[in-house]
Amino acid sequence: MKIAKALPSDSPRPRLGLVEAMASNRSTLLLLVVLALAITVYYQITLAQRIWIIALPTGLLILNFVLALATRDILKNNWPLMIFHFALIALVLLVFAGRMSFFSATLELAENEEFFGQEKFSGQLENVRQGPWHRYGLAATRFTNLGFQIRYHPGIKRDDTTNRVMLIRPDGSRHSLVIGDHVPLVIGHYRFYTSHNKGYAPIFEWRPFAAGESVVGSIHLPAYPTNEYRQALQWTIPGTETELWTMLAIDENVLPEDREFEFRVPSEHRLILRYAGQRHELRPGDELTLPAGILRYRKLSTWMGYKVDYDWTRPWLLATALIGLLGLFVHFIVKFKLLAR
Repeated sequence: MKIAKALPSDSPRPRLGLVEAMASNRSTLLLLVVLALAITVYYQITLAQRIWIIALPTGLLILNFVLALATRDILKNNWPLMIFHFALIALVLLVFAGRMSFFSATLELAENEEFFGQEKFSGQLENVRQGPWHRYGLAATRFTNLGFQIRYHPGIKRDDTTNRVMLIRPDGSRHSLVIGDHVPLVIGHYRFYTSHNKGYAPIFEWRPFAAGESVVGSIHLPAYPTNEYRQALQWTIPGTETELWTMLAIDENVLPEDREFEFRVPSEHRLILRYAGQRHELRPGDELTLPAGILRYRKLSTWMGYKVDYDWTRPWLLATALIGLLGLFVHFIVKFKLLAR
């Protein structure tokens, strides 16, 4: 009978080939450290560079797992653990695809103002950000902001937003919906959420002296009550070079701290306008004669800010995460049963 001899403690270890080295646990640990550093750098650079600094270590980690699966027997006879690891790979790929195709923007609409998607840079959508693979899909989207309600608790503590919108479908049919901070208007994979940004919107009618029809429009004052004492802005009358400084002066208490109340348009208020060094006060129905035409203050309304979000990977991420957790759960159940024997 032959007796195997133990190798001396100072015997050199066999040299690993490239494949074995890439499949080793040391490579896994090193790549995880590199990925952590890449994630740290991710938030310090531009979007175009972000994707690839994450993709490279992630791709190497996937290669590490595949080579370990091919050269070692760790997972070959453990299907639940294999399912868990494949789910992790799928999650990484889905996150990558989501970041490459995401879309986000903000939008402000006055009461009874309509959003018409057409082009993403048409003027209504602001702060537009998107992945390089995104294909804009809101060109046929139309909906109208019908107004909102927000209740505040004592101490001016904001409750959820209730916003009514009228969705106009491509066939012309209209559907009234109620959305809010956590209940979006869903159009395909696009989601429109109400935001904490909302405020007052004076509505004007501009009648130019030159040939042309009257124009009705609104300006959006800074968000309220966030900017309670800064309800002013500088704006230019459309089609002219006339600049006006406008401030809303509220002559009643619309923010009582000792009781519940709802966000509302104050009935007692004035607009203070400054033009060419002169100060003017306007109440609803008042007019201001300017060199190029007559500006009539119609009424005070409100505007609502929306967040636009697109990510088609969400349901797939949820399903993949559940499958991965199920695989890990079965793996530990089997492992504990074997240890209990």
